[in-house]
Amino acid sequence: MAWVAGDQLQGGKYTIEKELGRGRFGITYLVKNRNGDRVVVKILNYDLLRSLTQQERERLETMFWQEAVKLTRCKHKHIVQVAEPFKEGEHWCLIMEYVDGVSLADRRQQILSESEALRYIQQIGEALIVVHENRLIHRDVHPGNIFLRVRDGQPEAVLIDFGLALDFDHILTTNRTKETSEGFTPPELYAKSIPSGAYSDIYSLAATLYVLLTGKTPVSALKRKIDNARLVAPKDFNPQISDRVNQAILTGMKLDPKKRSQSVREWLDLLGLNGETPTPVSTLTPKVNSNWEQKIQLWGVIVAAIAAIGGLLAGVGAVMDKLKPSLSPSPTSVSPSPQSSKIP
Repeated sequence: MAWVAGDQLQGGKYTIEKELGRGRFGITYLVKNRNGDRVVVKILNYDLLRSLTQQERERLETMFWQEAVKLTRCKHKHIVQVAEPFKEGEHWCLIMEYVDGVSLADRRQQILSESEALRYIQQIGEALIVVHENRLIHRDVHPGNIFLRVRDGQPEAVLIDFGLALDFDHILTTNRTKETSEGFTPPELYAKSIPSGAYSDIYSLAATLYVLLTGKTPVSALKRKIDNARLVAPKDFNPQISDRVNQAILTGMKLDPKKRSQSVREWLDLLGLNGETPTPVSTLTPKVNSNWEQKIQLWGVIVAAIAAIGGLLAGVGAVMDKLKPSLSPSPTSVSPSPQSSKIP
């Protein structure tokens, strides 16, 4: 039975506002908590559950709970935050952060500049590194699952809606095309017998960058593999794309997983994106100047301290010269000069 506006969960802790969407696998609702904050509740689609045997249903629910708990460990500013799941009646519920913004899919008609597209790709790439460190695969990276929200006056990308169904389909059927995203799903996620890995998300992230820079959805991996369809190089659509980025996209979208980058960090390096997400240009200059001022001040303090120590040692040496008896220096006992006591 579907929930409707006004229904309450967890004894009134959450109140349903409306249904946000549903697929074969799951249903999402927009809800408010007691503080008036909006969050999202995701549950397994009860129509799907009713079509399963009791054993299949129990296993699916167990996998949903186990994977949901793992997702709570993926803490990153560019990953939608997930709370520990709870059970409401017969349904396992996953509470997620509500991202108030638009998806990159809503901007598909607008070709982004290379610098803007790379900024979003790096943000999602850094998020995927955390996902993979927790031994998870997102499985469904595409523009529709990347939302843009404004923080500190700047747009930033947030990864949402992990493709849990693709993994669950292993136990249900060998036909996995229902839960794939045309043009973004790598070939290994169409087959039950082929293992997936970080390289699977790299394919999808590279395809996402392809779309952001060309406005074109790349030909599906299935057509490339079965029909020998050609993947048009993104630079053929947009000559403004740099050779480096063009080649990195093509490498990330190799049909053979072994020929792709094996980690997101490795693929980001191909793009020339190292370390943390760069600060937007509008706020970069003041921070750089401030850092240099701090460094100059710090070195000034260090130099002053060195000079003070040198002067102190020189003074001590002079006093000791006056106090000690006048003796002829031996070959193995030479009084240090003040100059030799200074740090170079």
